[in-house]
Amino acid sequence: MLGVRTESVTFRRSKRQGMAMGVTERYVRSDIPCALRGCCSCAMNAALERRAVPLLDGTQARILVPDSSAVSRFISLFEQAGELTNLVFCQTVLDALDRRGRTRTMRNVRRIAADPRRCAVVFANEVFAETREPGAGGAARDMRAVLRAARWYQHHVDAQRRDLQVVLLTTRKDYEALQATGPDVQVWQLEDYVDAWHPELVEHYHSVEQATVDGDMDITTLTAAEHAQARLQACTQNSYTAHYSASDIAEGLRSGTLVRGKIRLRAGGGARGEAQGIIERTDAPDIVIGGRAALNRACTGDVVVVKLLGAGDKVQAGAGVDDAGDGSGDEDAEETLAVEQIDAGDETPMGAAEQPVQGVVVGVAERKWRPYVATLQADEAGGMRHLAVPVDASVPKIRIHYPDVRAIADSYFVVAIDGWPADSQYPQGHFVRALGPIGTLDAEIDTILVERQIAVSQSALGFSAASLREMPDDSAERPWTPSAHDLQGRRDLRDTLIFSIDPKGSQDIDDAVSMRRTGQGFELGVHIADVTQFVRPGSATDEAARERGTTVYLADRRFNMIPEVLSERVCSLRGSCDRLAVSVIWNMDADYNVTGTWFGRTVIRSACEMHYEQAQALLDGQRGVEGLDARMEGALATGVMELTRAMRVLRERRRQAGALELASTEVKFAFDRDTRAVAEVAPKQSLEIHRVIEEAMVFANAAVARRIYDAFPDAALLRRHRSPAPERFARLRQAAGARGFSVDCASNAELARSLHKLTEAAGDPSLAFLAKSMATLAMQEADYFATGECPDAHAFAHYGLALDHYTHFTSPIRRYADIVVHRQLLAALQESDGPNTASQAWVATTAARLNERNRQAKVAQRESTELFQSRYVAQLTQDGQHVVADGVVAEVRTNGLIVYVPRFGIRGPVHLRDASGGIRVPLSVLSGRARDMDAHIAGCSEFAVDARRLSVRLPIDVPAFHLGGSDLQFAVFDHVKVALRVLETRRRRPPVYLTLVSRASADVRAYRSSLAPLDRTFRASALSANRSAQEEDRRAEAGAEAMPSGGNGVSEVAAKRPGKKKPDYYAVLEKFSQLSLLETRCDPQAVENEDSGQLWIAPKIARVSTQPTAATAGRKLRQVQSMVEKSSGSRRVRRGAQLEPRLSAVQTAAWVAPRLALLFALGWAWSAGVQFIHAQTGGRASFGDYDSSDSDDGERVVRDVMARALGAARWSDVLSGAMTVAVGLGYPFLDRRWRRHPRAPVSWHDVLRCVGGFLGVNYAALKLPFETAQQAALLMLIISLGLWTLCDGTLHGLLVSAAAALSCTWLLFMHVLELRTGFVRDDYLSLLAFLPSVLFTYCVMTGSIGRRLGHRPQ
Repeated sequence: MLGVRTESVTFRRSKRQGMAMGVTERYVRSDIPCALRGCCSCAMNAALERRAVPLLDGTQARILVPDSSAVSRFISLFEQAGELTNLVFCQTVLDALDRRGRTRTMRNVRRIAADPRRCAVVFANEVFAETREPGAGGAARDMRAVLRAARWYQHHVDAQRRDLQVVLLTTRKDYEALQATGPDVQVWQLEDYVDAWHPELVEHYHSVEQATVDGDMDITTLTAAEHAQARLQACTQNSYTAHYSASDIAEGLRSGTLVRGKIRLRAGGGARGEAQGIIERTDAPDIVIGGRAALNRACTGDVVVVKLLGAGDKVQAGAGVDDAGDGSGDEDAEETLAVEQIDAGDETPMGAAEQPVQGVVVGVAERKWRPYVATLQADEAGGMRHLAVPVDASVPKIRIHYPDVRAIADSYFVVAIDGWPADSQYPQGHFVRALGPIGTLDAEIDTILVERQIAVSQSALGFSAASLREMPDDSAERPWTPSAHDLQGRRDLRDTLIFSIDPKGSQDIDDAVSMRRTGQGFELGVHIADVTQFVRPGSATDEAARERGTTVYLADRRFNMIPEVLSERVCSLRGSCDRLAVSVIWNMDADYNVTGTWFGRTVIRSACEMHYEQAQALLDGQRGVEGLDARMEGALATGVMELTRAMRVLRERRRQAGALELASTEVKFAFDRDTRAVAEVAPKQSLEIHRVIEEAMVFANAAVARRIYDAFPDAALLRRHRSPAPERFARLRQAAGARGFSVDCASNAELARSLHKLTEAAGDPSLAFLAKSMATLAMQEADYFATGECPDAHAFAHYGLALDHYTHFTSPIRRYADIVVHRQLLAALQESDGPNTASQAWVATTAARLNERNRQAKVAQRESTELFQSRYVAQLTQDGQHVVADGVVAEVRTNGLIVYVPRFGIRGPVHLRDASGGIRVPLSVLSGRARDMDAHIAGCSEFAVDARRLSVRLPIDVPAFHLGGSDLQFAVFDHVKVALRVLETRRRRPPVYLTLVSRASADVRAYRSSLAPLDRTFRASALSANRSAQEEDRRAEAGAEAMPSGGNGVSEVAAKRPGKKKPDYYAVLEKFSQLSLLETRCDPQAVENEDSGQLWIAPKIARVSTQPTAATAGRKLRQVQSMVEKSSGSRRVRRGAQLEPRLSAVQTAAWVAPRLALLFALGWAWSAGVQFIHAQTGGRASFGDYDSSDSDDGERVVRDVMARALGAARWSDVLSGAMTVAVGLGYPFLDRRWRRHPRAPVSWHDVLRCVGGFLGVNYAALKLPFETAQQAALLMLIISLGLWTLCDGTLHGLLVSAAAALSCTWLLFMHVLELRTGFVRDDYLSLLAFLPSVLFTYCVMTGSIGRRLGHRPQ
């Protein structure tokens, strides 16, 4: 029932619409129901119950009526506490929330009211005649209105049931005064009510109270005017800084305090992942602007005015205005992850000279806003104000108004920016048009075209009717042929052998070549399609071609610059067809020196249109090449070979002059004919015939450039490549220097020679490719220019090609610059004249436009390649799989590496540090298993980067011995293994991202081979430890502590594995890592008793190289085994010490026995040989003929015996030397085969030690003089100490040497006994005398080869 109409006027200021007036009309009614179940007084209750609308429960004891203060501050308590039921939310409260912009709180209230379990209703007290409170909105008036509604409910229910109490809940301090206004309604403080009736909610209440104590959640604390003033003040404090005035900017630029430049933005480039802007300068360090506040509403491409900051200066502005109550979060997890994955990080600074300076934007001189492709981030509150998320991550989100969210929810659409007020966090824009569903190929292609400003869509790249009317007639029934008028003034070359060589499947063939012998030498011809014959200046086709600038080549399609009837038929130099051309013909002598050059229009007939593979086959001498006419094959082969010989000479001359052979990462795609899905991706193969045709085109371009410059010195359209500054090659020099190569960048000639030497000496195609790529990145892009713009002719030079003049002449079908050059050449020959041919202004304007068009076309081609690479990888990684491929480190960045994957031609970032600065090294780096790449090693530290390498200190409790130390290092040009996956995202094209799997495969093999002994020896321990680790993981998931107290903080390196459980070797390490027994450094360390300070002598450990062998890995792992066994020992060991491994008696015997047997067999053979030779010479050693009391006699005994035994026959010395060399050379190689590592390296000092030990010990044991047993023993001890110091230097070597000396003492004492008793040695004793030689040789070998084996017996 309608009653009185009321009207209220409010004024509201918002950042979206500024100051707005709101007029609300309401009609007062008298039929508003109470919504109490079982109430017979309200007729509409029955209708509500039939519609299943939630109603109040009349059987409960209380009805709760919260006021504005309770609802605004404690809405989370009402929402989450299911115990608070039978709630009445007055319309007055909702209106108050609406006036403060608390849309989320209103949404939560409605959610509570819609829940039938809560028995809550929204009571329209503002339009109910009996409860409406007169007066304007305000805190006091609202309180009266809620109190009046509560009283009405109390009176209403009293008529039904007097034991139902209405309770008004508030947080106001004056609640007692409210209670005094009338005893019929109970007024409770919310805290008191919860404490009295719901003590289980007290803790929840206090947590909400603490969280909202410093905020403005309670809307009753401020009046509307005070709240508006506070918001205005907060808006002013958080808004962007106002831009300088035009006069201030002009004055700052004049004084040098401000800098003007073009800004380029990069998402996630700052230290905390915020946006970052860069202004590049050639004569000064680049300016870096970090954060949205410092960027001050600048967008990519804007020409901005920047104030440079000093070392202590900071940006005072906030981060922008927060959209309170907009119903949508600023960021989502998917968007953040996508930006983080595509962020390649900052380049590492080369030094102080390269350190960029910081700045802040104080003005925008020129806006470069363009149409942006975006996806939708909808308003969660259900409004019509949404955020458009551009696919270009460097562009900020744009606030748009769009009513139908579902129409564009999962689609790409185009938006335009209208403005960016200082008090708005985001720029304001509007929806333009939809492109198509995200993920569809056509929508992705349209996105590329719009983002690169090539066209608004693919359909827009068609040609106008006016342009098509200008085309010549050409059909299958009546193909186009040149008329007699077309042939006038043209040189007829149809009888000359001319052929074209292009990529397979090419339709737009714009160049052909010819090469033939003449009486004076050779005639070389380059013939280019005469497009200017059909594209007249000022025509519709000419205007369209100038607008497009170039043909856009994408991975699976192209968009022509001129209509197909010209590009693919009439102008294309097809085989066996008469075509019009502009030719350059050179006469050369026998040494390929040019003796004359002719330029002009011609008519040609190409004998054959070959593709590169066919021409390369002819060049390689093949016959019967598929697709070639057998009758023409011989003539074509001769022409190709003659052309190749000439181009080799010309190319070498350019290289000697400084021409660079640079690299590019071009890939080719093979598509399935039926589904058009990518079937294969591979880098384009480089053939010699590619370089041959390239050299011919360069030769023609240079000749035409000189000719048009002579004719138009101020208006010639040339192409230049500026010389880069030498310091831009600093990264290349350092990276190459780390690999032992020197790169001289003083000039292009020196750089070319350095790269040539590096390519020949590297032996690694990837290294040479990346070195050339780094040189390419250090250079500036080549660009077109009008010669009148550069008064200095030296500025015309092309740095990369080492030419003084260069232009583009050879591709008029696909480049508008070539059409201009054709017109200038023909004008120079006075064969035609264009209206703008000699106009410097027109040529300069056209050059600038062509530079931009070419740049955008290259970026579009690259993005198209990335699109199909992404789709191909997505095909390979379906069902959660991944692709592992070999890669090469191309760059070191502040957050990881840039890795090039040759197999797919992909170059992308590998993140080892996240946006928050956390170090994330995959576990797979240790294990070499791709399934471990998603688990990370916790506890990594000391993340250090420079231009050449990146290093990370691994935690002490991980087995890093196979990595050469506890510092994990990556250097430029290192080989790694990476996994390729696709990040699925709704915001932009799914990017391919790389994850590090492992370093070089040799490290992985060494690691895996070293696991076998541990698996055999400690399998039971590993299984037991693995079970414990699994139990700890389960406890950790339940919230328990992962490690016991007092531990050393062991890294959580164990990851869950599906399927059968295997021994976890990391769990074994975790058992003793808490005792600080392991330091994975390879430097010799001392073992120190921490209690007494006594210094223990630690066994010396050989330093491990950065490329450890399998034997080194095995030795380190066996040391770990020994430490596991000794972890329960009583000796306390200082952190960082190395312990001597301990083997069982069986293991010792198994290792020693075959080696001693070999040495003893060799010794026996030697002694037997000496005895045999001595017997053949008729003598036998006898000691009975000498006087033992005469010391001189004793000395003569040995000398005489040796003279008889070794000096009697010269062959004995030969046999002795041969046996010595055999032992020295053969033993190391036999030993490594016994260890089952046939490729383990044996160093030269191992061989020398074996030879020296064998020879020296034998001669010492048999030839040195002695008088008494004591003297002999002392002499042997000195010899043993000397050999120990020279060859081993460990405690083990000392003990073995001492044992050998004692053995020698005993044997020499037997010799003395023989002297005194006249005893004559028999054959057995002579063989036994070789025993000390065997022991000494074993001592020396254990000090070298044994150490490399990885374990020694105690």
